[in-house]
Amino acid sequence: MTRRWLGGSGPYRAVHGVVGGNYAYFKDQGVPVLVISGDDPRTVSGIAEKVGVEGADRYVDATTLKTESEVERALTCDSVFGRVKPEQKKQFVIALQKAGHTVAMTGDGVNDTLALKAADCSVAMAAGSDAARNVAQLVLVDNDFASMPKVVAEGRRSINNLQRSASLFLVKTLLSIASALLFIAAPWQYPFQPIQMTLISAFTIGIPSFVLALEPNHERIRGRFLDNVIVKSIPGAVVSVCCILAANIAGYYLMGLDYEQVSTLCVLLTSWVGCNLVARLSMPFTAIRTALLVVVVGGTAGACLLMPGVFCIAPFTLGMWLFYGTVAAISAVAFHVLYLKLDALHAARIRKSE
Repeated sequence: MTRRWLGGSGPYRAVHGVVGGNYAYFKDQGVPVLVISGDDPRTVSGIAEKVGVEGADRYVDATTLKTESEVERALTCDSVFGRVKPEQKKQFVIALQKAGHTVAMTGDGVNDTLALKAADCSVAMAAGSDAARNVAQLVLVDNDFASMPKVVAEGRRSINNLQRSASLFLVKTLLSIASALLFIAAPWQYPFQPIQMTLISAFTIGIPSFVLALEPNHERIRGRFLDNVIVKSIPGAVVSVCCILAANIAGYYLMGLDYEQVSTLCVLLTSWVGCNLVARLSMPFTAIRTALLVVVVGGTAGACLLMPGVFCIAPFTLGMWLFYGTVAAISAVAFHVLYLKLDALHAARIRKSE
């Protein structure tokens, strides 16, 4: 799904304000900008050309667009429109949406209200008309459309970081549901104590989500929020459940371990998978993200070594060390392979829909 940005209102304010300060930014981000105005198309074209809009010389007089097919064809080929009536602006927005685009509309006049209301994202200025402000989803209090890159950047930071944090929380949810169902039917006791889940949550969910949520992140938002979160959560949940199942089978039937020892293996293996997910979500690494990973791994290990009684961590035997090392290595490889496979399939699906 591609994005389209429509600039309405008077020619100078629309083109110079919306496009002049932001055109290069949106062009770099792959967001086409269309200039629509009720003024003379030659005037709109001249200003658009002055600020560098591509194809500004190929302006369109909207009064010549009589049918819906003519509108759709013009929107595909041209980017500057004059003599656009208020109902035509709305028609432009709807036509772009039908073509699969997500449409943002900027304007400050009464004649922009129909299009603002129909757009996926509508932006007005505080100094604009009351009607435009009332229907707009976003009002620029500084009356400067050049603020839009900052607005977009802040929105991307919030959504992208929320997706990463939500993935961490969803892993625990999926793991808890799968484990509960598994141990209802299994002959073993549920391997986690509440204090142990606190340890896992603190270092693999709480601290990472807090740090990642505050980081700058200006990557373009692609795909749907829920799909993005689920795809990143499934590998961690699946591999964690497999590790827990392996620990119980090997612990009870092959190594003759007691409940506390099996529980310890489950806690440390689950934490290890969580650390791998934090590492994957932190890529590409920065100084802050590297420090976060050190805190996550070091904090988990330190809590188990320094306060084993508090977190019900049993002493390790040689067999437990060998089992943990083997399963940890296998689980790390399995997690990253599954993560990359699902991520590639999801990315291909997004590209196909755009």
